[in-house]
Amino acid sequence: MAAAPRYRQRRGRAPWAASAAAAEDDGEEHHLNPFLSDEAPSSSRIQFRNVASRARWVEEAGEAEVLDSKGKLWLTTGVTRGGKLYYNVEEIGFLAERGALVLLDDEDETIGLEEIYKKIAGGNYGCSWDAFQAYKHLKVLGYIVGRYGVPWTMKHSGTCEVTDSPKSMADTERCSDKANGACNDITKFLKEMHIDGIYPSFEVHLPNSKFKKSCPGVPTFLLCLLRDKPPSRDELETVENKFEGIPLKFCQVDNGRISFLSFDNVTLPSLP
Repeated sequence: MAAAPRYRQRRGRAPWAASAAAAEDDGEEHHLNPFLSDEAPSSSRIQFRNVASRARWVEEAGEAEVLDSKGKLWLTTGVTRGGKLYYNVEEIGFLAERGALVLLDDEDETIGLEEIYKKIAGGNYGCSWDAFQAYKHLKVLGYIVGRYGVPWTMKHSGTCEVTDSPKSMADTERCSDKANGACNDITKFLKEMHIDGIYPSFEVHLPNSKFKKSCPGVPTFLLCLLRDKPPSRDELETVENKFEGIPLKFCQVDNGRISFLSFDNVTLPSLP
C-alpha cells in the first residue's frame, strides 16, 4: 500500500488569535466546490448577510440552543431535536468568527470569541482545536460538514440512506429539551468518544443546494484526524473495513498548517 500525496494545506489561526472577520455581503450560505468549477476559488467562500443569528449556550449540554436563525444557515448547520435547532461548539466558533452568530449566556450576556475559542481548545465538548481547524477549512470551501454518527434530525425520509451509528441513534432517541436542563445524550456520547484515535470526526458532503437534513444521503467521505504520524497499513485496512466502503480522508494539523491526505491501494508490477 502506498500513500497518495494528494492534499491541500491552509494556515489556520491559533487560539486567542484576532477576532472574527467581518460578515460578508450576500445572502445565505453558497455552496460551490472549487474542485468541480471553473470559477475562481474566492467565489467558493461562504457568504453571509450582514445580520447575525442568536443562540444561548447550555453548559450541561455542551452546545447552544438557537433562539432565532437568520437566512438559510440552518439548512446545513446544526442538529434539530424536538423542533429546536442546536449548534455544537465548532459550528458556534465558525459562525461567530464570521459575524453570523451572537452567543449568549444564561443571563443574555454576549459570550466573546476568545471565550468560544477556550471552549473549543479545551476539548471538552466533542471537538478539539485541530478538529475545529479542519471543520472550518472545509466549510470555507463550501462543503457540508456534520459530526460523524450524529443525525442531523430524527425525522428521516423513508427512502433515505443514513450513516448513523447504532449507539448514537440510541442516545439521540433519548435526547430531550436542553432548555429545561435535561441531559444532552448526544454531547455525552461525544465527550466519551476517544477523539485521539483513528476514528471519523466528520462526515462530509459535496456542495448541494438541495441538501436535506432528513435525507442527507451517503457522505462523500469521512474525515479522520491524525496524531503525529500516518496510520499503519493494518490500522488503515481495519478502519476502511469498518465503514463499509465510504471513502476516508485524513487530516493532519501541525502548528496551524492543515494537510488533507488519502491513501490508495497500489499494485506494483513484478520485476523480471
